[in-house]
Amino acid sequence: MVVASGYIEVNGIHNVGKIVNELKSREIGIHEIAEERIMFLMERENVDVIKNEIALLKNMGEVRSAHLTYYSVENR
Repeated sequence: MVVASGYIEVNGIHNVGKIVNELKSREIGIHEIAEERIMFLMERENVDVIKNEIALLKNMGEVRSAHLTYYSVENR
């Protein structure tokens, strides 16, 4: 398993709740919320799965941008 963290910038503070709910439904942990920025933590099978998850989040209309800032090294 790989652990990853990053943050999402939301288009408007009124959309934060919707994005938080979406993250929770995808089993992505919320670390902190600061206005329109949501810091997250997730655990997935490998780095490719994490990158795909980030790409899906970036395509949401309420998301300005999604950034992967850290991921652990995979066990091989």
